[in-house]
Parts: sequence; C-alpha cells; structure tokens
Amino acid sequence: MAKKTDTPLSGVSCTVTNCMYNGGNMTCEASSIEVTSCDPVQQCNVQCKTFEPRSGR
Repeated sequence: MAKKTDTPLSGVSCTVTNCMYNGGNMTCEASSIEVTSCDPVQQCNVQCKTFEPRSGR
C-alpha cells in the first residue's frame, strides 16, 4: 500500500485534484503507484489504483 510522502514521484504527473496523493502542480506524492486496466463499462484504458480520496471533500 502506498504512503504519502513529501517528495513527488519523478516522471509521474497527476491531474486528479481530489486524490490525497496529489501534491499540487500535477505532482504525485505517493510512495509508489499501481496502474491497472479498467472495467470496460467505465470506458477508459487505464486507471490509477493508488487513488485515495482526499479527506474533507
């Protein structure tokens, strides 16, 4: 399981503003990420399984 860090993952950008690992400026501050294919019903190619909703939202 990923942990929140103070250092952005190099080469990883994130536009999901309600994720607890989004450090702003499209950075990801998770210790690691897991990427998977999604359900065909969702009509997307991949998704970040590391996503955790930001508390208070």
